This record gives sequence, structure tokens and C-alpha cells, in this order.
Amino acid sequence: MKRLYAILPGLVLSMSLSSIAVAEEARGVERMGEGTVDAVTSPGQIVEGVSSETEDKGAAGVVTGTAKGTVDAAGQAAQGAIDVGRGAVETVLDPITGQ
Repeated sequence: MKRLYAILPGLVLSMSLSSIAVAEEARGVERMGEGTVDAVTSPGQIVEGVSSETEDKGAAGVVTGTAKGTVDAAGQAAQGAIDVGRGAVETVLDPITGQ
């Protein structure tokens, strides 16, 4: 019985540390998923830009909306790529570094 009491705290600690590592890994995978969604849906920013600028400026809005939408799409795609990369690094390194 004394051995059980001696082992129990270590067992509880190891179980809690493993659950923290799993939670950290899940956060990295979630960030990768969000980044992928941003990268995939970024072309929709062009359509959205054209639509909103055409409403405001008429036919000239097609040109300005395309430019505005392209800039927005590039920003969203870049942020998505950063999130995918950061999530991948977190997924691999967080369990190793213990962060």
C-alpha cells in the first residue's frame, strides 16, 4: 500500500503533463487549419472587393475593386501561409520544448 501512495503522485503528474502536450499539439493543428482556410478563401476577397466598389462607384468600381480585392486577397493568403507554417512548427516543437 505504501508503494501505491509513493507511485500515485508521479502517475498523476505524468498524466497531467501528457494532457498538456496534447492540448498544445491541438492548438498548432488548429492554427494550421485556420491558415489553410484563409489561404483557400482568399480569392473570394477579389470578388468581394469588386462587388463593394461597383456598388459605390459604378463601372469604375470594377477596376478599383479588382485592385483593392487583390491586395486584400494577397494579405489574407500571406497570413494564411504564416499561420500554416507557425501551426506546423508549434505542432512539432511544443511537445519537445514543453511550451
